[in-house]
Amino acid sequence: MKHFHFVGIGGARLRGLAKLYHDRGYRISGSDWQDSREIESLRKRGISISIGHSPDNVKGADLVVYTNAVGNENPEVLEAERLGIPTMEGAELLGRLMDEVGQGIAIAGTHGKTTTTAMTSMVLIEGGLDPTVFIGGELSALGGNHRTGNSPYMVVEACEFKKSFLKFRPKIELITNIDWDHPDCFPSLEDVVKTFRDFVDLLPADGMLAVWGDDSHALELAKHYSGKTLTFGYQDHFDWSVRGLHPVSPLGIGAELLYKGKPQGELVLKVPGKHNLQNALGALTIGTELGVSLPVALKTLAEFTGVKKRFEIKGEYNGIVVVDDYAHHPAAVRLTLDAARRAFKGRIWCAFQPHLFSRTKYLLHEFARAFNDADIVVLADIYAAREVDPKDISSADLAAEARKYHSDVRYLGDFDTIYDHLRENLKPGDLLITMGAGDIWKVGERLLQSIKN
Repeated sequence: MKHFHFVGIGGARLRGLAKLYHDRGYRISGSDWQDSREIESLRKRGISISIGHSPDNVKGADLVVYTNAVGNENPEVLEAERLGIPTMEGAELLGRLMDEVGQGIAIAGTHGKTTTTAMTSMVLIEGGLDPTVFIGGELSALGGNHRTGNSPYMVVEACEFKKSFLKFRPKIELITNIDWDHPDCFPSLEDVVKTFRDFVDLLPADGMLAVWGDDSHALELAKHYSGKTLTFGYQDHFDWSVRGLHPVSPLGIGAELLYKGKPQGELVLKVPGKHNLQNALGALTIGTELGVSLPVALKTLAEFTGVKKRFEIKGEYNGIVVVDDYAHHPAAVRLTLDAARRAFKGRIWCAFQPHLFSRTKYLLHEFARAFNDADIVVLADIYAAREVDPKDISSADLAAEARKYHSDVRYLGDFDTIYDHLRENLKPGDLLITMGAGDIWKVGERLLQSIKN
């Protein structure tokens, strides 16, 4: 039995890979710098995990897998190299697994890739194709972020950060959109576009590429690829399109569905927002191309209730609906708040935690204009993640810029202050969205817990 050791096993990618290889009969161990609910779930599977990084942890391993967040200067990675144990970054191992399974389906894009991956996976599962699945977020229908199937199909969320998806080996690709993000590794939009072009170049001649046609950069890549291409979007000349968007009670959205301009019935979703129609169209495009019947695809999408942290309704606090959302780029913030405004008639509070100093600095003006559909914006301090504070950008700076476009922006900083402010000022009938890729969700959880105590 081969032994794989994962350094940084609590992260979404390595956690999912650990489960997938554990299901395939490998002996798995791992380490991380702190304990978590996710790590405890791995322990329940019989996976041995150490808290803290020590050279001793890698002894006996046949392969040591690490994340970009950990880096190759980690003491465990260095010890593996000293002992002659092969090392591999997580994306590279995921690419290898795609090859082992057979037919890799990679879902990429600056926004929407997690939900599109989840929707595509459910369409293929309900269509009887029994795929292996790897998602960046948690999907309740899967009981986590992975599924081990027995067919050649493997659906994978493909992230462009540090060009990690260039280590994949897909046969099918879907691109939701291309926008400038991760300024810490992409100096400009042109660099992002080039990286996605390199991603498309991974496809074999007999592969397939599906793109959101209303995104000019994605559409250009479809012209760049010489193999089979499919388009989906809002225009009738795309392969799959929608028109006549309308709300569906209580929070959903629907539209007339067309294939090559011809009506095919209604696409109806429980989840809100135009962006989710886009995600669903992508899933439907892939699913039907692989043989899933249209009625099955539509029924599956109609029953889809979302991915954790993607407009996840957490509960109700004293007559206030509490939602958590992962949006951390200006475009995603706008889309999420637009969806909320279309579905909700009361006051909308957005408690936003910027993610990364670099993203906040380089996209400051875009962020400042992104909150128009919220009635009240509350800003937490920046979540540093992998970065060190450069001392030249802060949430106070974002608040000052956002006040040029919004009448009620409140910079409050720490979670205790935000919690107290929300308790004093929220009113029955309000909607609170905790928003960001960090840990702002804790504020909403704390409010909900307070009524249980």
